[in-house]
Amino acid sequence: MRRTPRLSIYIYIFIVLSCFQFSCTSLFEGSVLYNILQKLRFRVTKINAQYPSKLKNYDVLFLQELTKIPSEKEIEKIHDFVQEGGTLIVNGGNHKTMAELVSSFGLKLQNLPNRMEYANRYREEPYFPNNPVGRIYPRTYFAIQSDKRDMAILYGLDNQAVVATLQYGQGRVYFSTSAYLFNENGLKHSGNAALFYNIMSTLPRKAHIGLAEGNYYAQSVAPSNTFINFVFKTSWGLAAVYICLILFVFMTLRGRRFGKALDVREKNRRLSTEYVHAMTALYQKGDTRDDVLGHIRDKFKVDLGNRWRVNPNLDTNTFLEKMTDHGLDDDEAVLSNLIKDLEQSGNISEKGLIDLAKRVDTYRTTTKLRRTI
Repeated sequence: MRRTPRLSIYIYIFIVLSCFQFSCTSLFEGSVLYNILQKLRFRVTKINAQYPSKLKNYDVLFLQELTKIPSEKEIEKIHDFVQEGGTLIVNGGNHKTMAELVSSFGLKLQNLPNRMEYANRYREEPYFPNNPVGRIYPRTYFAIQSDKRDMAILYGLDNQAVVATLQYGQGRVYFSTSAYLFNENGLKHSGNAALFYNIMSTLPRKAHIGLAEGNYYAQSVAPSNTFINFVFKTSWGLAAVYICLILFVFMTLRGRRFGKALDVREKNRRLSTEYVHAMTALYQKGDTRDDVLGHIRDKFKVDLGNRWRVNPNLDTNTFLEKMTDHGLDDDEAVLSNLIKDLEQSGNISEKGLIDLAKRVDTYRTTTKLRRTI
């Protein structure tokens, strides 16, 4: 038997290492088979419910471990695709699916009594002379039978073919009864990896491959939503969702954007004394501190009247009596004295005005008197 060239050994190592590398990222980036095909510089389109098969766009149709039989119309279109020069690769699947596919090409599927762990090269002269492989590990319960002269058995045992190929029109078909052969674990065997490389080396450079894994879809199962597909079916979309969720939880727990929520009513309002300073500075030349005092008194009485439901335009004594009738507790005459002081006349000093404003503000804080707008 001829020795395997050194170049092919590097190729085997590359494929085997790719299996280990992509097995960790396959959840977001695709299957191991999909990633290896892309790494080999093929253009790969994943066939699924949202993106059904478009045979006219492909050079190769790769059916990996199908679990559902394509319809008769779909099989007819696949036949037309191969006859017009396309390549079909069928790798494993359940018994019904495999039996239907091989029989459509005039072949027959046979059940094996025991699992075939390994298979040898069937022909003495290798079908792939540049990188001959003597043994593969299919681990399959099926084999292909055929009397067709144009079918070439590549690997098998005792006339039981597990890998075969045949010319069909202008195209070619590769059949493997083993789903294990080209899956993540199967490709870790150097013989399986070498066979995979040999079959891929027969394809045109940068061929466009339509890859269907599990199910073959020829039409869309549900209306495609581009935004939903991007957000929930791509790694970038999922990352954006996770980031938004984390920011939402963070802002919810912190109360506001980036810090503790402030008590606007208590901490951000202006004090009466600030108002007095501003107004006295404004009216200083006009000597209108009496006007400022009157404004503070009137506003204070309005707020008191709103709280105790008393008309603030009443005279002071009547106003105080009405509030007492409505439940005001002013035993120490704090409010009475304050209102009477606010009604003083004459040229009040700025210091006296500020003192009165402080007393008003203190009373508001102590009694939690609400300011009206």
